[in-house]
Amino acid sequence: MINDEKYIEFIQSSKLLQIRLISLLTGLLYIVYSQIDKEILTSNSLTIATTLHLYIIAPLLFLITLLTFWKHLYKYIVYLLIFSVLGAAIGNLYLIMHIKEYTTYLTELYLIIFWIFTVSGLRLVPSTITVLILLLITVIWNSFFFKLDENLFIMHNFWLLSSCSFGFLIAFLFERFSKTIFLNNERLQELTFIDNLTGLFNRKKLNEVLSTEISRCKRYEHPLGLIILDIDSFKMVNDTYGHQIGDKVLIELSTILKQHIRSTDLSVRWGGEEFVIVCLETSLEGTLILAENLREVVESYNFSSIGNKTISLGISEYKKEDTPDSLIKRADDALYLAKKNGKNRIEVL
Repeated sequence: MINDEKYIEFIQSSKLLQIRLISLLTGLLYIVYSQIDKEILTSNSLTIATTLHLYIIAPLLFLITLLTFWKHLYKYIVYLLIFSVLGAAIGNLYLIMHIKEYTTYLTELYLIIFWIFTVSGLRLVPSTITVLILLLITVIWNSFFFKLDENLFIMHNFWLLSSCSFGFLIAFLFERFSKTIFLNNERLQELTFIDNLTGLFNRKKLNEVLSTEISRCKRYEHPLGLIILDIDSFKMVNDTYGHQIGDKVLIELSTILKQHIRSTDLSVRWGGEEFVIVCLETSLEGTLILAENLREVVESYNFSSIGNKTISLGISEYKKEDTPDSLIKRADDALYLAKKNGKNRIEVL
């Protein structure tokens, strides 16, 4: 399953660059287009073409290019892009009404359709809707304002259909390809940040999250709690039952942690039999409640093959000027104290 929010963020980043480059290139080509007009058109027709190509479409495309440097304007950039494309198409239809050699400019519509689907930067749905609107405008125009002779009408519509078919197919394949890339990236992220045995996050993910959350704590003065826990006398499990049974115990404990922490908290395998819980926006009191709940649940749990086991827990709360290392060290020292004071207990530093 695709995470829609993450996918939209992923696709917008790539699309903004694509829109920036293609808008700039197309704007430059419209300037060249306006110079070619001078060699082909008469004075009356040239005024229309120059106004359309040089003074309307090209500046609008350059404006879109500029706006792509502000990511939060993406939605408005898409609207402007659609508007510029439809404006170019309507302008083309208006232009061919006023020149004798209109077939020279008739082919621009095929290029516009192909441009929308393949290089514009519009996603499949908005590009398809844009082309459908363009086709509707073209049909109305050719039916009421500028009727083509029968043979040209047939060929014109055939090329419109061909442009739409090939363009839609390419856009569809591009969309699938981008989703495949996104899913592969997500999978790579999982492999990078997930512990293979337990399915919990690993130490690398912990360091990333703590750096981010401590920055937020400093800026917004949010609370942050950290729990480090491990299984009491775990070495005896490995020595008595073997490492395979020990791994099963770690997996079972991981399942307990997943089931008894909030969805907003982060559970991490710190290493060996040690685990870390990052309690986001949680006060010391809230962290203590969670820790005690975990201690009680584990104490009453019947592990397969070995029966009951207990855990010891160390807690630290974010303090001003804390770093990820200092926050972890205090919790680790508290865990050591819990072990020293009899195990199956919680200590806070």
